[in-house]
Amino acid sequence: MDFKRLRILRELADRGTVGATAEAMHVTPSAVSQQLKTLQDELGVVLIEKAGRGVRLTEAGLAMASAAADVSTAMARAEATIDTYRHGWQAHVRAAFFPSAAEMFLPGLLHRVGAVDGLHLEAHFEDPGVAGFAGLAADYDIVLAHSVDGPEVFASPGLVVVPLLNEPLDVAMQAGHALASKSRLTARDVVGYPWMGVPEGFPFDAVLRQIEKQAGSTAVRAQLFPDLRVLEALVSAGHGLALLPRYTAAANQGRGFVLRPLVGVTARRSIVALARPDVAARTTIRKVLEMLRQEAESVAAGRGPGDF
Repeated sequence: MDFKRLRILRELADRGTVGATAEAMHVTPSAVSQQLKTLQDELGVVLIEKAGRGVRLTEAGLAMASAAADVSTAMARAEATIDTYRHGWQAHVRAAFFPSAAEMFLPGLLHRVGAVDGLHLEAHFEDPGVAGFAGLAADYDIVLAHSVDGPEVFASPGLVVVPLLNEPLDVAMQAGHALASKSRLTARDVVGYPWMGVPEGFPFDAVLRQIEKQAGSTAVRAQLFPDLRVLEALVSAGHGLALLPRYTAAANQGRGFVLRPLVGVTARRSIVALARPDVAARTTIRKVLEMLRQEAESVAAGRGPGDF
């Protein structure tokens, strides 16, 4: 059984189309199709079937794709063991960050990475909706993701989920706002004001829907914008309220806005690191994941990003 063909099957399971699989493996779509046909002939079972203009994995194909992931993980662990003995490792790590995760973790993480001779971190910007984070693990060694529904929303047999931080979401308002005199806010306090929100599908919108449900009233989403710094600017200018993550926004208080905690609503986001199991088994990736955990502890302890 050819491991390369198993890898192609695994990539097809993760990416969904022959074209995307071919692009990821730097081969032609016809080469992917031929390798999959050969694998089917070798195994004597049907692994893929036509579905409209594309293909989909059969039950046997899905089972073999899962087995291929297990094989990749086992090989990565074996390679990591050898790496330990010959004092070598993967020198280049590619990681995807959504904006506020980069703001919190990247400055300090680069200091930690820089202290390891020969190790280089290549950071990329990615900010999909919640459902899009898992798929990025096919293109990056590590993906930083966030959700208001807890780390378990990312649980999957094809992913290792490393919880990093539970960050409160606070209500931001202009410094002179009528609500600024309150130390804590309820859903009824805030639902009637204009909101500087985020597009549907982004995590913070789910919390605003909780506020609406708790208050029994619909909030006015005056603006929808996915950039937190823009939301801070809009709030500071007096255009309405916004939900902002405490650890990143707190450092910017005093620039025209203040933060107040919500009570009676689950207002927090879970920040996690995602990786494929075979990637997470590599010596270097384990080391970088541990650095991320240390950065998260530093942020939560209030020492600030990079202050270790």
